[in-house]
Parts: sequence; structure tokens; C-alpha cells
Amino acid sequence: MVRNSASLRLCSWVGKLGRGSAVLRFGEQRVVLHIDAGVITSVEGNDGEILTAAFGLPPEGDWFAEARAAVGQKLVTPEEAAAVLKRALTSQLKAFFSHPEASLELFPGEPRPASGFLISYPHVVYELVLKEGGETLVPVFLPDPAAVLRRLPGFARWVGELRLPEEALAILAKVNDARSAAAIAEPSPYGKDVVCRLLAATVGAGLVEAEEPAGQETELEVTKPEPPPRRKRPWWWLFPAVLAVALALFFARFLVRSGPNPSPGPWSIAVGGACQPAELEQLYRLQAKDKEKLRVVPFGDGAQPCYRLVWGSFASREQAEAASASVPEGFLQRGFQPHAVLVDDNSR
Repeated sequence: MVRNSASLRLCSWVGKLGRGSAVLRFGEQRVVLHIDAGVITSVEGNDGEILTAAFGLPPEGDWFAEARAAVGQKLVTPEEAAAVLKRALTSQLKAFFSHPEASLELFPGEPRPASGFLISYPHVVYELVLKEGGETLVPVFLPDPAAVLRRLPGFARWVGELRLPEEALAILAKVNDARSAAAIAEPSPYGKDVVCRLLAATVGAGLVEAEEPAGQETELEVTKPEPPPRRKRPWWWLFPAVLAVALALFFARFLVRSGPNPSPGPWSIAVGGACQPAELEQLYRLQAKDKEKLRVVPFGDGAQPCYRLVWGSFASREQAEAASASVPEGFLQRGFQPHAVLVDDNSR
């Protein structure tokens, strides 16, 4: 178990609202993050050839400047540029977090001014850990579930800004600087593995810190900062926060599946459907109108699951079809035709 890993030190520095530059080295690659209290204002270094293919970025270039130039030349829209930036950053962060010999240098000071894009570090890490394949990062951020979780200075700020669902908020409310991750996860009705994954994401995002064992405290490596060059004529565009969608997908896939099913029958009435993240978020807003009768359930066997919002529970198709006309109008997704569906173990 490695407690003084580069990944954990980066998380801790971000969570303590560090400002300045972080140099990430992993294998033959080097990436520099310019961070202002959890917000990435600029990125330099190897881009894994993602930005190179999209914008013609030269090696070791400034990612945000290149994306801004591509937008200025009308080669891409701001949304398209942001998506490429996020994909490149996510790829390189995962490589850094996963590398067994990664190293980190921190240069506290005034961060590089934003030059076109802003990326939330906690948003990116949360989504990285909770999306498919992110389970491999759980032992990186939470190597010992017996460690006590302590809130970092950025906890309250990011809990408010991340738009976490109620299930996540209920779990994080148990972080009181005294409980261990295991003590929070083991009695949870959502299951130990699911809760530990959420808590690992919370550590990785810099909201909490796993208490170091006695006698193994580590100090951040600090190098004398050099003043970063300032950029002229900044062009601002706020990077869109997509964490709410990732969390909705996460809880729909794991927490809803593991929760108790109060239904007396396997048939329900579908009142909404979603395969796109924005549509799924709409389903959860509709579900909030009556959580006892409305449920979001996955269906389909594709790599990207779809979801239904279903109302009621019935013993047979005939009963469900007979009740379709009685669905409250406010529960229906706009333009959706209610119909009977089988909600069995294969669809959950």
C-alpha cells in the first residue's frame, strides 16, 4: 500500500485549494496543470496525440491556446473544442493515476491566467472514476478502506457545485473526520463496493483525504515557482459541467439496481425513456415528483444502456395496460406514449 503516491499528493493539494502549477510525469510523458483552487486554467505537455489530431497541436504545446486558436479560425465550435480538451485531459490523467512510478512536482504561486477555457478538476476526476472502467482507480485513491476520511477545505464548495444526487449526498454526509471508509461503506444499503467507489472518487477529486498512518506523513514536494507568462486578449468560455450526468448514470447502474424493490408485480407503465445523458437527467427530474411510484430502470443489452421511467407496479400486462389511461399527466415525458413494460431482473 503506497500512501505517498503522486496521485494522492495531487488530490490533497487540489483539495487544500492549492494555486500554481503541477508537473505530472509518468513514463516518458509530462503534463503540466495550471490550477487555481480546483479550476484548471491551462494545460501543457504531451496530449496523447488527441489534440494533435484535432488541432495540429505541436509537441509540448499549450492545449487551451491551441483550442482557442482553432475556435478563432472557425475550425471547430467552442463545444467541440471543449470536448476534445476533456477527452485528452481525462486520458492523460488516467495514465498518470495508473502509472506505478508517476511523479509530481508542485510549484505554488499565481496560476496562469485563463486563456479561453476553464476545467473543473473535481468534475473531471469524479466522472473518470465513476464511468465504465473507472473501478481500476479505486485502489489508487482509496488503498486502505480502514483509513479515516477527513474533509478538506474545498469540501463544502465542491459538494455545492457538483450537483450530486441525493444518494451521493447521503453517503458524503457520513464523512465526519472520524469514520473510516469501511465504516461508511459496510452498513450501506447500496453495497460496500459501490460506496467505496464513490468515496474513492471523492478522495481523487480532492474533497476528502484518507488519514495517513501514524509515522508515515508525507510532505508536498515544493519547488520555487517561476512566474508564468501572461496571455494577452483572453477569450473566456466556461467548460460545461457534465458530472451530474455521469453521477446519474452511475447511480442508475449500481445504486438503483442494488436497492430494494417494493413492487408487488413485474409489470409497469413506461412514461419516459432516455438513451442520451441530457434525457436521463430529465427522467430523474420527473421521478422526483413521486419517488414511491416512479422509478428509473435500465433496459437493453447495448454497451451504452438506455433507461425507462416507469410508473406503478402490476401483476400482469393486462392490469398495466388497463391502468395506462390513469397515469397523471405531469408524470409523462413530453411526447411520450405510455405503454406496459415488463420490469424483471433482466431489465434492472
